[in-house]
Amino acid sequence: MAGLTELASRNLKAELARRDKTPKDLAGAWGCEVRAVNARLQGRIPISTDEIEKTAALFDMEPENLVMLLIQPLDSITQFKA
Repeated sequence: MAGLTELASRNLKAELARRDKTPKDLAGAWGCEVRAVNARLQGRIPISTDEIEKTAALFDMEPENLVMLLIQPLDSITQFKA
């Protein structure tokens, strides 16, 4: 099982893709360089609460909802076949 840092990083990467955002967009929201964003997206550095709040604003959602999204294990998602 992945740790929370790795899980949050993977889920944030997926959410960026779903919302058609890039690490550069996140860097702008966070006020940092793209390499700092990439370190977090790779799970090398944990995502801070300040970064979560800024990301939630970028995604136009409440920070609490973003936290729930970030810690949702990927294997808990049930796939339905049509």
